[in-house]
Amino acid sequence: MEIDVPVTMEEVDYKVEQLNKAGQIANESSVIMDTVAKSLDAYLETAEDGHYDSAKLEDDKLNVYDITGDFLKEVKPQGASFVDDFKASPDFVFTYLEDQAGKIARGQ
Repeated sequence: MEIDVPVTMEEVDYKVEQLNKAGQIANESSVIMDTVAKSLDAYLETAEDGHYDSAKLEDDKLNVYDITGDFLKEVKPQGASFVDDFKASPDFVFTYLEDQAGKIARGQ
């Protein structure tokens, strides 16, 4: 599954600019956290061959719920926050999220 999310800080800054021009309130942190949540959700759908579990951003936490809405797991950042991790290395974050999705799909 392909999703359209920023994959570099330059793309994040561009998306912030575009959203603000469109009258939406956005900043780097909100765009990065939205990117992280959408990416994990897409990785889960791929790992599970369908949309069975969902990633939801809740108070700067990334929680995963099963198809019935039961909580499965909180996916935590490797560093202090997903925002800091993304700023340091977006590729690292995407790789980490893909790995976490695989573990969730395998019930780990």
